[in-house]
Amino acid sequence: MSWIKKIIKWLSYLFYLLVSSIVLLEIIFRVLPTTEVFKLQEVTLENPIIRYEPNKQSAYSIGWNFYQRADKQTNNYGFVASKNYTKGGAPDVMVIGDSYVEALQVDNNEALPEIIEQLDDNLDVYAMAISAISLSQYIKYIEFAEEEFDPKEYLIVVVGNDFDESLCSYKRKQGTYCFDENFELQFIPFPGYSTIRNLARSSAFMRYVVFNLSISWRHIMSKLKIKDPGLSDKHEYAGNTERKKNAEIEALSFKVVDEFVSRISSIVNGKKVTLLIDADKSDIYAGRKSDSYFNTMRTYLMEKATTEGVGVIDMHPIFEGHFQQFGKLFDFPTDGHWNELGHELAAKAYLGVKN
Repeated sequence: MSWIKKIIKWLSYLFYLLVSSIVLLEIIFRVLPTTEVFKLQEVTLENPIIRYEPNKQSAYSIGWNFYQRADKQTNNYGFVASKNYTKGGAPDVMVIGDSYVEALQVDNNEALPEIIEQLDDNLDVYAMAISAISLSQYIKYIEFAEEEFDPKEYLIVVVGNDFDESLCSYKRKQGTYCFDENFELQFIPFPGYSTIRNLARSSAFMRYVVFNLSISWRHIMSKLKIKDPGLSDKHEYAGNTERKKNAEIEALSFKVVDEFVSRISSIVNGKKVTLLIDADKSDIYAGRKSDSYFNTMRTYLMEKATTEGVGVIDMHPIFEGHFQQFGKLFDFPTDGHWNELGHELAAKAYLGVKN
């Protein structure tokens, strides 16, 4: 029986080492500026607008070495903003978008909505944005904004993955609306995080692995054969998408644009709407103009919007001219979202059109 005792002893020792290592890693990454993440509220038919828990603060960082850090906060409505919103507040501008507007990578005051206010202190600017949403959800945000806030005009930021990810057949993000096969808006509820996701989100080490090392938690859970409703979401940086799509996706994406422009025009009842359309930054950095899905869709969107009387700001010539003159990037080395310069140029582009 002595060999059994030895095995038990070694197993106990290995278990002790494992637990000790986990505890040590957790302590280390709680001390380091590891990314913290806001929690989404449950999204149901009674509470159908996707947003975070209100009045929370967090710190966001990029890279294994935390080379970029940002302090973020949500307001009374659960949107990322430094100020609270007032029901019926009639802001001058309502900015709508995804992670480019949410801008977790920069401090709140370095993001597009708040830069607009800083550059023109006569403007009252609200923003509604959540990572990984798309044009179909923007429609619902505009409906909500009309009912809740009555803004004077809208600025909608459009990026590369806003088109195909509006299709339920391509992506079904929990808590959002997508277009079904009949191009009706279908609601995908979010009942809250599963137990395992709550545990993972509470771990500083796991957040470091997922957010700072950019290792997809969905990939990890799939490899471990762990089921979770969130696996139905497709995880990728907002604004980045494959350069080529199949013919069916492209044809459906044209229909997404048609529906989006038509619906928002009818919802706002004559109010000014401006689309600020991101550029293919990789083309700019490489000094080329490529034939890509994003370039095809952004061109079609600009043509459609102009025809329908919707304003357009094309960031491609603005970014291109600035890059040719100064050679500065508009995003981060390991993250495709706008950096502080990108947000500043977008804000100035909007104010240049508005004024």
